Amino acid sequence: MDFTFEEEQLALRDAVAELAKRHQPESTGGEVATGPQPLDKAAWTAIAETGLIALPFAEDLGGADASPVEVSVAAVELGRGRIQSPYADALAAATLLARLGTDEQHEQLLAPLLGGDTLVVTAIAEPGCAWSLTPYDVTARQEGDTWLLDGVKEPVRYAPDASHAIVAAKVGEQTGLFVVETGDQERVALAGTPGEPLGQPGAATDDALRAAANLAILTVDSEAFGAMQAALDLTVGYLKTRKQFGVPLATFQALTFRAADMYVALELVRSSVLYTAMALAADPLDDLAASRLKVVAGRGARLVGQEAIQLHGGIGMTAEYAVGHYTSAITEIEHSWGDTTYHLARLAGQVREYAEVSVLR
Repeated sequence: MDFTFEEEQLALRDAVAELAKRHQPESTGGEVATGPQPLDKAAWTAIAETGLIALPFAEDLGGADASPVEVSVAAVELGRGRIQSPYADALAAATLLARLGTDEQHEQLLAPLLGGDTLVVTAIAEPGCAWSLTPYDVTARQEGDTWLLDGVKEPVRYAPDASHAIVAAKVGEQTGLFVVETGDQERVALAGTPGEPLGQPGAATDDALRAAANLAILTVDSEAFGAMQAALDLTVGYLKTRKQFGVPLATFQALTFRAADMYVALELVRSSVLYTAMALAADPLDDLAASRLKVVAGRGARLVGQEAIQLHGGIGMTAEYAVGHYTSAITEIEHSWGDTTYHLARLAGQVREYAEVSVLR
């Protein structure tokens, strides 16, 4: 399998790296903002103008007709640059609109989303429930020609910045998708709220949800990989320059072994990201590839983040230093679109389907 990037992909990588460099969070007055931040509209506009939202969609929908590989290339650089954005959520919402939307919905929602003129996000998670693409308590009922929704979707990270959210709701024993307007909180509270149906409940809706989730998983874990790369670079640089007992920390074998473990974990995540990108380019419904990536990236990110802070010592705990921000980002990503435990259970549930392999032949 060839993991070599083509010239166009390298040019895309360099362009996004420059974009991220221009919009990377900087220290002002000795204080650095911590935790989730509001949407950086300047950075989001730049992401849209560069064509990143439109990358994996067909040209007749206003897209660039690229593949998940190009999405991954772009997301890695966004993660390396510590750009907080709803990139994965926007791609997931656009996937649902592209697969299920009517011509009117394409014109009113998809085209402005791909162009960056508006933001549409997905509302899937529910409070007090384990992550699942299948809704638990949010329901939809039809009264005449109107669909009404009840329940709560939370968290919906960028709901205050979005014009609409695509809500997954129970319709009898099936899952339906509905477009609703958002409010000013990171939740979508529904109490007889009108919703515009997106497609019809059934196999097509289920497949669209799976494709959207898989693309979002690839995107967030590519961002995690970029953040892991940056954290490792910072750590190696620190070990080479920081001295103790008159010699660089890098001369202490125990510390270099720990840095080597970080590198091995990083390379495993790199291979998993590239493989999953190619797998989803061939089959957007390859759920197992997405889950394998989530498990590998979740475990690798935790090791890299924790070791980066430990090897930096006290400075790694300060808000003014970037390594803690990278670790916070990859920790959040680990719990996005299903955590490591969820995806490990999902893989375990498919063990019976694996072919038997004889190691003695």
